[in-house]
Amino acid sequence: MIVTRLANWAETRIQRKLVLALGIPLVLVSALFLVLVSAIYRHQLISVHARAASQINELMQGTLENAMLKRDIPGLIAILEGVGGQDDIARVMILNPEFEVRFSTDPDRVGTVLDNADTARALTERTPRTRYLAETGHGGTETVLRSVNPVLNRDECRACHDEKETHPVNGLLVVDYRADRIRGEALGGAFGLAVLGLLAITLASSAMWVALRRMVLRPLAQLTRANDALGRGKMRTRIAVRGRDEMAGLGRAFNQMSQEISHHLDTISRSEADLQALIDAVPDGLRVIGPDFRIRHANRAFCEQVGQSPEQVLGAPCHAVSHGRDTPCPHTLVTCPVVELIEKGGRAVTFRDRHFTAAPDGKAHVVEVSSARITLREDGAELPCVLEAIRDLDVQARISQEERLSEIGLLAAGVAHEIYNPLSSVGFLLSEIERRAMPVEAGPEAEHFDAIRAEIAKCIEITDNLLLLSAPPGEGRTLVEFERVVHGVLSLLNYQAGQGAIAVRVALEPGLRVIASDSDLRMLLTNLLLNAFHAMPGGGQVLVRGWRAGHEVHLAIADTGVGIAPADLERIFMPFWSRRADSSSGRGLGLSIVRAILERQKARIVVDSRLGAGSTFTVSFPDPDAPDPVQDTPGNPKHLPHDAS
Repeated sequence: MIVTRLANWAETRIQRKLVLALGIPLVLVSALFLVLVSAIYRHQLISVHARAASQINELMQGTLENAMLKRDIPGLIAILEGVGGQDDIARVMILNPEFEVRFSTDPDRVGTVLDNADTARALTERTPRTRYLAETGHGGTETVLRSVNPVLNRDECRACHDEKETHPVNGLLVVDYRADRIRGEALGGAFGLAVLGLLAITLASSAMWVALRRMVLRPLAQLTRANDALGRGKMRTRIAVRGRDEMAGLGRAFNQMSQEISHHLDTISRSEADLQALIDAVPDGLRVIGPDFRIRHANRAFCEQVGQSPEQVLGAPCHAVSHGRDTPCPHTLVTCPVVELIEKGGRAVTFRDRHFTAAPDGKAHVVEVSSARITLREDGAELPCVLEAIRDLDVQARISQEERLSEIGLLAAGVAHEIYNPLSSVGFLLSEIERRAMPVEAGPEAEHFDAIRAEIAKCIEITDNLLLLSAPPGEGRTLVEFERVVHGVLSLLNYQAGQGAIAVRVALEPGLRVIASDSDLRMLLTNLLLNAFHAMPGGGQVLVRGWRAGHEVHLAIADTGVGIAPADLERIFMPFWSRRADSSSGRGLGLSIVRAILERQKARIVVDSRLGAGSTFTVSFPDPDAPDPVQDTPGNPKHLPHDAS
C-alpha cells in the first residue's frame, strides 16, 4: 500500500522520481554503513576492554600468585576484596582445575562449580578468554564482561601442586566486569555515528538536490514551458542556452527544431494560402468531401452559395451545409457522390440538385454538380474523397438574362438610330409642309396631318419603351409608377396579343408606385405577360390588376389558360425548366429571371393555379407611401422624392 502510494506520488514529477531514486538507496546504504560501523566500533570497544581486562587480570594474577606462594590466605582474600570492591568489577573468583570456586568476592559462589565452555577452553588451551554474558546475581540478571585467565603451574608451586607436566594449570582467575558502562559507551558511540551519518546524508542530499535543480530540473522546466508555448502556436519560442553540457545541447536542439518547424509551417501556410486563393478565384463552387461525409476544403464561391462562413462549412457534414439535413441524403432517392464514387467505386458523375442557403433565408437554388473521385493524404495515409464543382444555375440564368438584355440593348440602339431619328425628321418635315402648303383656314386635309403626326409619336413612344426595357438590370432605383410601366410594356406586346386572340384588360388603382429599377420592373412584367400568353394557345383573357393593401403594393397577372399541375408548381422557377402549353420552344429562363428580379427588388411572388381554369401570379412590393409606424408621427412626416418619378 505504501509502495503504491509512493509510486503514484512520484509518477507526475521527475523531481519526485529523483528523490525516490536517489534518496532511498542513499538511506539504505547509509543504514547498512551505520550498522557495519557500529558493529565494528562495538567489537573494537569490546576488544579494548578485553585487552584492558587481560592486563588487569595479569597484574591481579601476579599479585595473587605471590600471596599464594607465601601462603598468605588472608592477604589473598584482602586482595580479592580490594579488587572486587571497585565500581567496574562485579566479582572476582579463583577456581581450581576442577572448576570449583575456592575464593570469591561473592560468598554465595564459594564452593560452586563454574564449568562452562569459557572455563573449559581456558583450562584446556591455557589461554585467556573474554566475552560478554548474562550473569544472575543477588540483584537479578546483569550483563558482564567475563575475563577467564588460567594460572599456570610454575616451579615454585611444586611444593603444593604436582609437576608442570602432569598438572600444567593450578587454577583459573575469573573476573566479571560490569558491562553497563561499556554498553553505554557503545550505544553512545553508535548514536553519535548515527547523528553524524544523518547529517552527512542531509548535507549530501541537499547538495545533490541543489545541483539537480540547477543543472537538470530548471532546464527541464524551461524546456517544458517552451514546448507548451510551441504547442499553443507560438512558433517563435526559443530557449536561452547557457553552457556546453547535455542540457545545453538539448536546448540548442529544441531551438533548432522550433526554427525548422516555424519555417515548414510558414511554407505550408503560404502554400495553403496560394491554393486557397486559386480555388477561391474559381467562379463555381468547389468543395472536397471525405468518406465520412464531412467537408475537407471549400472555396469562397461555395460558401456564398450556401450563405455560410468558411469556419461554418469546413468540418461540417455536407448534407447539413447544402441540404439542411441531420442525416445523409437517401442515396436511393437522390444522387450522392460519396456513395457513387467512394462506396460504389465510380469515377465521375454529373447531376442536378437543389441546395439551400442557411437560415433564416433558407432559399433553394438549382445547381449542377460535377463530381470526381480524388485521393488526399491525411496522417500519412491515403484518404478517398470527392471533389464537387457546383454551378449555380440561377446565376447562369441571370448571366443569360444579362446577355439577352445586352442583345436587346444593341437592337434598341440600332432602332433608335434607324427609326427614332428618321421619325423625328419626318415629323419636322411634316410640320414644315403643313405650314407652307396648308391655307389659313384648315380643311379636311388637316385631320390627315394630325393622324400622321399621332402615328409618328406612337412609333417614337414604342422606341422609348424598348430603350427603357433594355437598360442594365438593377440600376437606377427610383419611384416608378405602375400605370406608366404597364402601358409601356403592353404597347410592345399588343401585336403579339392580337396575333394570339388574347384580350388584355388593365385595372389599376390610381397613384400606385414602388421604389424599383424601371428596367427591372418592365422585364418582370414582360416575362409574366409572355408567360400568360403562352398558357393560352387558343386565345383568352389576361387581367392586369394593381391595388394597395396594408404596407404593400400588389400587382396581379391573371390568365384563363391551361393552368399548372400541382407537381410542377415547385419547379416553374427553376432555370431552364419549361412546359409551354402552346408547344413552342423556350429556354426556361422567364420565371427564373422574375425570381432574380424580385430578390433584387426585395419583393415576393405568390402563384395560384388550377388545371383548366388559369393561373394568377401576384407580386407584392413594399409600399413607399405607406405610413411608417416609427417616422410617420405628428410633426415628423415622411418625405418622399415625388419629383423622382
